[in-house]
Amino acid sequence: MKRVARTLTETTLLVTGALFVIFRVLAAALESSFFRTLSKLALSCLVLVVLIWAFRIIWRRFFWRVGRRLAFSYFVVGVLPLCLFALLFLLTGYLLGGFLLGHLYRDAVGELAEEMITAAETRLADPAQRRRALSGMSREIGALAFAEYRDGRKIAGDAEAPGTWPAWLESNGSRRNRLAARALGDAPAAAAPLFVARADGTVTAAAAARTGNRGVLVYAEGDLAADLRHRTRVWLELLRDDDPRRKATTRLSILGREIRLGGGLQLSSTPEQSAEYYRLNPPRAGDVATVWERPVILWMESSGELPRLADGAAVASDIAASMAASPTTLFRALLSASAEVDSAAWIALAGVAVLFAEIYFVAAGIAIFMIFGLSRAVNRLSRATDAIASGDFSTRIPVRRKDQLGDLQRSFNAMSEHLEELVQTAAQKEALDKELALARQVQEDLLPAAIGDHAGVAFATHFEPSAAIGGDYYDILDDGRGRLAVMIADVAGHGLAAGLRMALVKAGVTLQIEDEIAAPEIFARLHRLLRKKSGERSFVTASLTLFDPATGELELTNAGHPPSYVVRDNGEVDELLAPGMPLGVMAGAPGRLATRLVPGDIVVWLSDGLIEGADLAGRQFGFDGVRKALAGPARTAAEVRDRLLAGVRIHTGGRPAEDDRTLVVMRYEATTTGGEASADSGSSPR
Repeated sequence: MKRVARTLTETTLLVTGALFVIFRVLAAALESSFFRTLSKLALSCLVLVVLIWAFRIIWRRFFWRVGRRLAFSYFVVGVLPLCLFALLFLLTGYLLGGFLLGHLYRDAVGELAEEMITAAETRLADPAQRRRALSGMSREIGALAFAEYRDGRKIAGDAEAPGTWPAWLESNGSRRNRLAARALGDAPAAAAPLFVARADGTVTAAAAARTGNRGVLVYAEGDLAADLRHRTRVWLELLRDDDPRRKATTRLSILGREIRLGGGLQLSSTPEQSAEYYRLNPPRAGDVATVWERPVILWMESSGELPRLADGAAVASDIAASMAASPTTLFRALLSASAEVDSAAWIALAGVAVLFAEIYFVAAGIAIFMIFGLSRAVNRLSRATDAIASGDFSTRIPVRRKDQLGDLQRSFNAMSEHLEELVQTAAQKEALDKELALARQVQEDLLPAAIGDHAGVAFATHFEPSAAIGGDYYDILDDGRGRLAVMIADVAGHGLAAGLRMALVKAGVTLQIEDEIAAPEIFARLHRLLRKKSGERSFVTASLTLFDPATGELELTNAGHPPSYVVRDNGEVDELLAPGMPLGVMAGAPGRLATRLVPGDIVVWLSDGLIEGADLAGRQFGFDGVRKALAGPARTAAEVRDRLLAGVRIHTGGRPAEDDRTLVVMRYEATTTGGEASADSGSSPR
């Protein structure tokens, strides 16, 4: 990891250095300001990377020793709070000034909105009261323009007013509700917009009131920004989002709340603007303003969409109020309600004292935390060492440090991890070997240990599991009526689960054959039993053959298992195919067929592991390969078995089986001796 970080740092240094040289050469050769700017940007990146790289090296080397870290904690306690105090004091003061600017603006807008609504409502009153009230409002707001409506149509008023009643501008709710919404800084859905755009694009304030079929629209004709500046006594400018003087706005969405960065207008230093500002806030020392009396605190407030007065359509997605004021002006506004101006000094002193105490306690807490962390790391290491000595190799130390103690803790964890792995590996290997040996022995016990003597037939078998525990199964039973029952099955999967299902199938088949139950009913019961098992379901392919040596009659019942084969005495091969659904999948009748054997015929039952044996190119042995290997006269069952196994071994190149390989071969003898059966089954590989 360290090598990767070092390589990345070196690559970054080389790339930024090369870009700086290239851009610098192009800027000098082409005299291009664009490449000059790019060269400055590349140089800044280069310096930043160098500083980060140097800081990492100094930090790691200097703070590696615990003593240096303690010295740094003392520095943090004694010196750093002073620097933080100065920085936080300036930032906090600036933010508080901005919040106060926004508060003054919102109060002024709220008063303006209430006055406009009052003017509209007064216009609806009786004529005797209307003239007296409106004359006083005109002096407060400036020139007002009115339009009167009846039954939704304009009947009198200014030509710029819309011809139909502007319902979108009508204020809903009582005056008490509007005042409460303004005081809380809320903007309910029922509140009408205050700022609208006139025909020439200028921003003005408008309101509407209605009673019955009569309505009145009122809007200000004067300079709205000048009126707001007079109310707030700060420099204020209303800017649409398409105003060229307005800076770009960056919108950030954090936890569902939109935060806007930029978008305001810094106060220009034109003589007209300065004169107006200082007329509202005259300096104490005549014409010369001190640093505290200059408008250095800037703020911006957004008022939403700007509709057009004529029809209410939005002409600007946003209108912003750009404000600027001096600390003296804001401080005067903050303490304007105070009876004793001198109390400001005590308030400032108390605030500074509280802030200084907070910073000091934070710095002291950092130092205490570092010292406590060192002590805690040593204690953890001591306790972990005792636990290892007592034999608890699972003990680990939480490592969060990047110093000498952290390195020691990581080394300790690596050592204890290796010890625990060695102990667990040895114990698991021993337990696993015992379990596999026991499971393998149980599976071998489930298969017939030796093929007994049966009159008129001779058997040869082969069982080769692909894993420690296979999923194939075969058995040769007496059905109690003089017939032989040859069962071969393949449980899907390998391992212990397949072995357990194979044991379940063997138990079910053995018990039901002893009860002389028909083969289709045996398969039906096994299917229901497998379907009832909870957890992951698995299917089983099976083939059950009933053979009567006295008559040569053979009945085969098949449930999704590969076909069986009959090798005639002349070497020809016949396929016994009886398609049927595997057990445990879907309900369905198994496949059935009946045939008659003559002495000398050989029957072959096999699992799909022999058919699916593949060579290096992935080509399977296949059904054709089985037929070719079985073709030809044979005198014994063992000869047919060995011939098929040899064909599979040659095709696969002797590679281990990828699936269980099971093979049962039976030769129908002309005599009733069973000597060959004992010999062949005893020599069959298991």
